[in-house]
Amino acid sequence: MRILGTGVRAVAVALALSAGFVATAAGDDFMAQCKIGTPGPDSEKICTCMSGKVTGADRGDVIQAMTTTNAVMAKGGTPASPEMTPKVMKSLETAMNLQAQCM
Repeated sequence: MRILGTGVRAVAVALALSAGFVATAAGDDFMAQCKIGTPGPDSEKICTCMSGKVTGADRGDVIQAMTTTNAVMAKGGTPASPEMTPKVMKSLETAMNLQAQCM
């Protein structure tokens, strides 16, 4: 039984570490996409502030909105491009509000 208990603990630790790596990866995606959309000498400070304010399901949506927006703008598109769905626009609005709070 002791071996089984140790195995269960090892699996629990592995799952906790995996969750931490996923959260770190999401944070990296957030920072990378934020810095593309927030160029300038204060981008690190602004994006770190924004990252600390957006959590949960909103975080994934905001990352997707920044990714989509950055891709559209890189191709010379505008906010009226077809890729800018209502969900992306709502999440982009969240990102813009956060940016304003962090400036």
